[in-house]
Amino acid sequence: MFKFLVFLFMFFLILVSLLGFSALRAFKAILFGNPKKRTQSHASSAGRRRPQNNPSRPSRRKIISKEEGEYIDYEEVND
Repeated sequence: MFKFLVFLFMFFLILVSLLGFSALRAFKAILFGNPKKRTQSHASSAGRRRPQNNPSRPSRRKIISKEEGEYIDYEEVND
């Protein structure tokens, strides 16, 4: 019975310490800001920006006019 009580006490201490570390982490994020969120929001806002006209950097988007290409008719072949 004594071993079981020691086990419960140790489990309780571990649980309280994890809760304390979580609270400290949240408190730190409130005071100093969360650097992970800052970099993620910066990266996501950068993706939403319109591309600037920079001649030294080629555009990543492929531009194909509607006149290019052709429709190819196909039929399925069953073996």
